[in-house]
Amino acid sequence: MMIRTLCILAFLLVTVGAYTAQAATTVKFRPLAVTSQDANNAPLKAPEGVACSQTSVLVSDTGNGRLVRYSLVNDDLKNGVEIKLPQLTYPLRAKFTPKGEALVLDGKSRKIARVAADNTFVAYLDPQNVPGPAGTVTRSLAVDAKGNIYLVDILGERVLILDPAGLFIRQVPFPAHYGYISDVAVDQQGTVLILDSMKDQVYRAAANENSFKEMGKDLQDYLFFAVSIDIDSQGRVFVLDQNDNGVVLLGPDGSFLGRYLNFGWKPGQVFYPAQECLAGNDILVIADRDNSRIQMFKLQ
Repeated sequence: MMIRTLCILAFLLVTVGAYTAQAATTVKFRPLAVTSQDANNAPLKAPEGVACSQTSVLVSDTGNGRLVRYSLVNDDLKNGVEIKLPQLTYPLRAKFTPKGEALVLDGKSRKIARVAADNTFVAYLDPQNVPGPAGTVTRSLAVDAKGNIYLVDILGERVLILDPAGLFIRQVPFPAHYGYISDVAVDQQGTVLILDSMKDQVYRAAANENSFKEMGKDLQDYLFFAVSIDIDSQGRVFVLDQNDNGVVLLGPDGSFLGRYLNFGWKPGQVFYPAQECLAGNDILVIADRDNSRIQMFKLQ
């Protein structure tokens, strides 16, 4: 995989500029802070996840088996507080709820921990009244503006939608002939988007729909193995490509708007990124996993 990444580097250095130029009238990425340690100067190690709110960024510092919570102040990350919880030994994906609680998926137990705003463990999420198959295996999660929870259940081949207390609301099955559904996002209207890493495809289901439909065409021309998806207030879709070390931007209709970033170790470059999130003040935050750091970009 490393050989594959290095082989495409030359290609990316040529083509990324072309893709970005096409999107220049849509959005620009301006590098901001690069953070690689907490407030006590303890370094991050292979962070797999990052969650954003208007004022905070929560990092799943996976290699160290901990969380680190930063304050987002004037487009910078401050006061990285270590959170060590015995219930979270291998934190992966993370999302904030509207009430400031964090939901964090643990990669070993496959449970989702509720972490309070004061950084204490509350309880595990307990999905209730969920129809068969018995049990769930969660790959990723999202939370909407009402606090409803969306789980990518790879065992049940579906997206489960729960209320803030974990009670079942509805489910949407994965599309036929899917490859590997790796992430989920939801917009302000309740439209659910899922990302198929193997098929290089985004699927969409409106709030009143019970099936997913393709969103956009020919995305395989721009994606290699995408792993994270998020939506901004304008309905634009940000797709983080892990293996091609970049971000692909789609319009609300799924049209290609541009490709940004490239492989490397310098600020503004990424190396096997794992998750992204959109924070307040038009900031995109990326868990830059194999660089063991968090990077922020101002969207202009």
